[in-house]
Parts: sequence; C-alpha cells; structure tokens
Amino acid sequence: MQSHHSRSEHRESLISTRNYKLWGQMVAQTAKTPRNLEKPRAEYSDLEIAGYVMAEHREDIIRLWETFTTDRAEVSRYLMDPKRESLVYLIGFHLANQARLASVLDRTEFRHKLLSQLSGAEAVHLMDLGCGSGALSLLTAQELWSYREAMEITWEMVDKSQAFLDLASLGIKLLAGDEAKPVLRRQKLDEYLSREVANGAKEGLVWYQLGYVWNEVARHAKTSTLLLRLLEAGLKQGQRVLTILEPASEDMALEAMKLRDRLTEMGYVMLYPCPHSQACPMLETARDWCYSEAVWDRPPLIKKVDKILKIDRQRIGVSAYVFVSPDLIEEGHIKMSPTGSVVVGRPVEKAARDPRLQQKSYLLCEPEVDLGKIKIGKGTIELLRGQVYRDVPVREKKVDPDAEDKPKRGPQKPRNPSAMKKRPMRPRES
Repeated sequence: MQSHHSRSEHRESLISTRNYKLWGQMVAQTAKTPRNLEKPRAEYSDLEIAGYVMAEHREDIIRLWETFTTDRAEVSRYLMDPKRESLVYLIGFHLANQARLASVLDRTEFRHKLLSQLSGAEAVHLMDLGCGSGALSLLTAQELWSYREAMEITWEMVDKSQAFLDLASLGIKLLAGDEAKPVLRRQKLDEYLSREVANGAKEGLVWYQLGYVWNEVARHAKTSTLLLRLLEAGLKQGQRVLTILEPASEDMALEAMKLRDRLTEMGYVMLYPCPHSQACPMLETARDWCYSEAVWDRPPLIKKVDKILKIDRQRIGVSAYVFVSPDLIEEGHIKMSPTGSVVVGRPVEKAARDPRLQQKSYLLCEPEVDLGKIKIGKGTIELLRGQVYRDVPVREKKVDPDAEDKPKRGPQKPRNPSAMKKRPMRPRES
C-alpha cells in the first residue's frame, strides 16, 4: 500500500501497483472470456485479459464516454445492458475517479493529517451513496489501511443497479477477503434516504461518500431534501466525514459550490479545498468556478483507453470537497493546521512583447475569506487548482559543474573565410 511518508501536494503516482492489479482482477472476473485469445485463458495474467476485454469493448467505451460528456443530464436514456454497462464503466472510469479522490485525500492528509489521525479509530463505516463500481470506497479503505491495517472497516453500498452492486462487492472481497460482508442496498436513492432518515443517524464514525451523485440529485427536490436531512442528522450525531466529487464542468461545479455553502451553514467544517468554512467568495462572481486539478502517472491500459477516446487524461479535473463534523476537531480526533491561500484559477494575462517577460497569474482563495491575484514569472513551476500557494520556486537551470575550469571561447572564424562579403546595394539613380 502507498506509504504515508511520500504524500504531498504534488504526488503523481496516485494509483498504486496493487490497486492497478486489483482493477485488472475485477475486469477479468467480470468479463466473459475474450474471443481472440491465442492461448488458454489460464496462461494470461488478469491485466492481459483486461487488455483483450478493452479491445473488444472499444465502441462501448466510446459510446459511454460520449454519453457522460455530452448529455449527462439524460444519461439514463442512453445506457446499455446493465452488466455490460458496469463492465465498460469499470474499464473507462474506475481508475480515473480513484486517481481524482487520491489526489484530494493526499492534499487533505498533507494539510491536516486526516487519514493518519482517523486511522487511530477502532472502526469506520463507509456509506457509499450511488456507489457505482465502488471506486471511492475501495480507494478510501486502502488509504486508511496504509496507516493501520488493523482498523475495522464496514461497508454499506447503495445503488439502483444490481450489476454495479455486484461489481462493488467483488472489489471489496478481492481487497479485504471473503470475510468482508458489505451491506448491499439495491434501491433508488430517495427510497433508501427515506428509510435512513426515519431510522435515525447511525452511531460511531461514519464516512459518507458522494461520488457524482449531487448533479443528479439536485434536480429532484424530494431526494435532495432527504439527503440534506440525512447529513444534518449525521452532523448532530457527530463523528462524520464527508467527501463529495462532481464533474469539473462549469454548471455542475457551481451546483457543488452551492451545496458546499449549505453544508458549512449547517455546521460542517471544511478541510479541502477551502482555507476557511465561510461563504464561498467565488459565488459572488460569474467569471470562474472552483474545481481541483491533478496530474497522474496513468497505468499502461488507461493510456490505451485514452487513445481509444482520442483524449489525454494525464491532467484530470474534479469539483471535490472534504468536510468533517466539528466534534472530531473539538474532541481532538483531528487537529487542523493553518492552510495558506489556495489556487482556484489561472487568469489569462496579456501577452508580453518579449516572451522572456511573459507572466502568468494565479487567482487565490485566501484564509481571510477573500480572493486575491498574484503574478508569477514564466520560469516558475506551475501550480494546479486546489494546491496551496507558497513561494513558488524557479525552475533550476542546468549548470555544467566544470564550466569555470573550461576556457572561454574566443571569436569564431567564419565557416567560409574565402567568401566575399556582399556590398550593400546602392540605390538606383533616377
């Protein structure tokens, strides 16, 4: 598992080798035997099988990608057979979403030691609403166990699709062993929330996972009201952690920003990305919206997926937030550290006449609940949205250590000494 000693604001190895192999196992065990194998299936590794499966579902991957990116509001109308859809989603989206969450948890750990402090708890209950392939809960469990493997983790996975629940259950058992007994809830979200609100808040440490759910829930007044009631009841019970991931597109990110303000008004404390828990100052301007960016080392098969889709997901975006209930801070379970200004935008500057003087600027969300702008020289290292702004170092120039001992070059002879210099042409006499 990923060692906590290597976490930082800039880590790019967001998907561990173990996680990549686990994904390969999930693909290989979910898919039918590919038709074009040259050897018996048993002679191939899980990742090799995943490569063959990916090639067979090339058109499905493109179709699902286009559905999510062009008409997400009507996504339910265009989906394919449930088992096929869950497999294609696993191939094309699972690891990228884990990388997004990994970057967010890395930064939250780097700033506030969230994971290392929570791992000291006896147990945590992961409640994944709209779990899909289980990507977020699987990643969260691995991150917590990287600090303390003895931590007890229980799972509650909610989705209306049995195919996705089966996929998430498979991932949990491959990760935690057959003794893991995840609770699987095949229900529409409003039905599940109605029952949970009526039953009252669960006791103990509960980590809510909302992955790409709010953009659908926000359009339905009943479901969104029930979800907010569940989160408010959990806040009153205490010992709550909440992660929210949404697309980085303008309209959906703005909806997530509004949800962020409703949750802080409710009493939740912001850990990421904001340096404060006051009202979001970016909602006062229509020029930009808040989202995070990360750069990750894509595994080989994910590079092939990107090639199929004719895109490059080395840099990924997500509208992401991490909250905790205030009792976790007040009782000393989480000790927050001061956070500096956070990069929330990169305004375009006018081009300089001399490219060497070209500057870039960062829009900063400041702890004083304000937005600031700072210009940076061209030679500095680029910061991504969601990272804390500090004194940005200048890129080091390559220096020859023996340069001082080498004699300086004198005037150079022309390449062709015998060549005659052309005389300037005289103007013609009129």
